[in-house]
Amino acid sequence: MNWLDRTKPALVDPRDADLNDTTYLVPCFADPDPLVMSIERVGILNPPIIQERSDGRLIPVLGRRRLEAADRVRLREVATRVVPDDMPEPDGFVLAFWDNYGHRGFDAAVRTVVLVRLLELFPLLTVARDFLPALDIPPKGPRIERLKAIGRLEHRLLRALASGRIHEKTAALLTKCLPEDRSTVMDLVELLGLNANKNAEIVANLFDLSVLSGRKISEVLQDDPLPEVLHEENLSMAERGKRIREQVRAWKFPALSTNEQKFLEWRRTLSLPPNTTIRHAAAFESEECAVEIKLRSREDAIRALERLSGLNP
Repeated sequence: MNWLDRTKPALVDPRDADLNDTTYLVPCFADPDPLVMSIERVGILNPPIIQERSDGRLIPVLGRRRLEAADRVRLREVATRVVPDDMPEPDGFVLAFWDNYGHRGFDAAVRTVVLVRLLELFPLLTVARDFLPALDIPPKGPRIERLKAIGRLEHRLLRALASGRIHEKTAALLTKCLPEDRSTVMDLVELLGLNANKNAEIVANLFDLSVLSGRKISEVLQDDPLPEVLHEENLSMAERGKRIREQVRAWKFPALSTNEQKFLEWRRTLSLPPNTTIRHAAAFESEECAVEIKLRSREDAIRALERLSGLNP
């Protein structure tokens, strides 16, 4: 049945709609300000669709963000379409799914939340056949369980996933943490402002240190010298992030950190030309080094090779 054919027009005060109801929620983690500005300038062009429940509540089916934005600009009458109370929740969520998918697609965070709701409403075979291809999720393998866990995370973490500040793998790791530790990690991520790769490194190392020491991540972050680094006003955010990464990595890999420091001290004793770089072997597994020399021309490269040819292998 096409429930949109059974809608009726109604003027609704956005304050009368239960915008906290998540029955048909397909979240959007984008900045709402452009939508607010649009509605403030020209109003709502596409009427939201709401459902009037038997208890009198009005819940959004399509256009939740439009209703929220209308409330922000203090519109007290919004033209809507109302679907009847007997529309089943699975049918309403299908409307919400395809309406949102059709005009904006789904980011990583939205896919996880939508997947959780689909599996609540439909058998797995139906979800695999009708929805997983659109979500670009393979029907088999461990990823579905991982995404289900991510989809139940706090809004704050999902927003970070949607914005690309944390990777899906990092979000999956955080599902194994206590809510308190997840909050602590997000405080750190937001404070340092690092990219997703560096955030992944810090989070993974903190998680492992927490497991190994049997302590909360918040307790690990109280070990010297991290509190001093985090609150050092004379350090830039980039420098704070660099020091935190180095210290956490040193705690997790003490031998590797020691070898790295020895290598850096040795390299500082050398008088390297500005066009020359020395790199150590991977993970300092040996004393082998790679020397990179940047030259301006092929002729310079030939002369450099001729000088190097006399060196002992």
